[in-house]
Amino acid sequence: MSESNEKMSLMDRITGSVEKIAGPMAAFGQIPFVKALVNGMVAALPVTMVGSIFLVIYLFCSDGGLTEKALLSFMTPYADSLALVNSLSMGIMAIYIVVAFGAEYAYEKGINKTTGAVGTLFAFILLNYNQMTPLARALEDGTAELTGESGIATTYWGGAGLITAMIAGAVAINIINLCYKKNIVIKMPSSVPPAISDSFSAIIPYFFITIVCWGIRTLAGINIPELIGNMLLPVLSAADNVVIFTVQQFLSALLWMCGLHGDNITGAVTNVFTNQWILDNNAAFMAGTGVASLPHVWTPNLCRLSQWVSTCWPLLFYMFRSSKKLPYLKPLATIALPPAIFCIVEPIMFGLPVVLNGFLLIPFILTHTICGALTYFLTDIGFIGKMYMNLSWATPSPILGFLGTGGSVGGILVVAINFAIGLVIFYPFWKAFEKSELQKMNDEAAEEEKEKALANQGA
Repeated sequence: MSESNEKMSLMDRITGSVEKIAGPMAAFGQIPFVKALVNGMVAALPVTMVGSIFLVIYLFCSDGGLTEKALLSFMTPYADSLALVNSLSMGIMAIYIVVAFGAEYAYEKGINKTTGAVGTLFAFILLNYNQMTPLARALEDGTAELTGESGIATTYWGGAGLITAMIAGAVAINIINLCYKKNIVIKMPSSVPPAISDSFSAIIPYFFITIVCWGIRTLAGINIPELIGNMLLPVLSAADNVVIFTVQQFLSALLWMCGLHGDNITGAVTNVFTNQWILDNNAAFMAGTGVASLPHVWTPNLCRLSQWVSTCWPLLFYMFRSSKKLPYLKPLATIALPPAIFCIVEPIMFGLPVVLNGFLLIPFILTHTICGALTYFLTDIGFIGKMYMNLSWATPSPILGFLGTGGSVGGILVVAINFAIGLVIFYPFWKAFEKSELQKMNDEAAEEEKEKALANQGA
């Protein structure tokens, strides 16, 4: 048997093993909570897509976006306006997801979707705030005029707020469902219009939602995103070594797959150290230290050479490759490609979706972690130059790897290596995902044909 056939048979065995666990993977996606959350993220996809497009345009026309001086200088006067669209889309995407998630989860429970959406949004807001800001108080007291500033902090309305959104949906919808099942509602006469009747029916469930969420945030003083950050602090302490870096990459991937913005959550802990380390490297380089002898390996952008080029880029490749069998993938991949080049991956993560996808969970975490460890190791031994230039996070990874290290060719090669590793690891899992999606399409087509046949018989 040739070496080529041996390799193919090995891949066949791996693919066969993956297909054996395809059932539990598919079943995971059918759990009502998971299904509703995934559908909610997909429903919010148009907002995320538009925000990504405006962010890419902003990077080209703003000073310090991709380069020190804007590449499209004639559009620089409009940079702030473009950034506003991104802030009001991707910057507060938890709001859009929480509304859609609440509606979808309510549907799964047989509850009015509007009641579920409003109740979940209400729970989310209650879990975010335990006091009014000084400006909001002043406006309420009449001692200040509206100045255009916001009276509500939006710190956790973006990616960092997704865990709060998930908890809000779980609390709100299950409380509403319990109250409805136990008839703990205000019932109106049958002559009352349904919209009004549904509103009155929600009063008591919303009261209990208030008690629970207000109790968590205000009475108990629990800030959910901060609590998670504090839990990670002992794990991700100030240590520049391959073990801690690999743990950070693993946790980031795990959080992403749970629907949380892993970079924001782990970065809240590690950025305190890595931002100082890039400054230390820069100072040492300016003092005459060689790139290989710079003090720190772990810098803010080191993960950009591994994490998305080994996960989302291979997924984009497979999305285009499978688009003939699964036509819905091509428009999604086409729109997601330009942002992905600049490390803006939300359209893929929440659009495919990758998040909470039972078929892609294992390879995503594996690839994210393995390639992160490899990148650190190759930097530590000198294959890649240590970074001392703090370039924009949105700089395309091959360019970042070359310029951020002062011209290290290894910074380009490692991107190609990580991309290849991602292609190999994802392949059998993607084939299982593709097979499952094809089965869904066939089942839906068969169901439509059955309905048409019944309709024709009735006619």
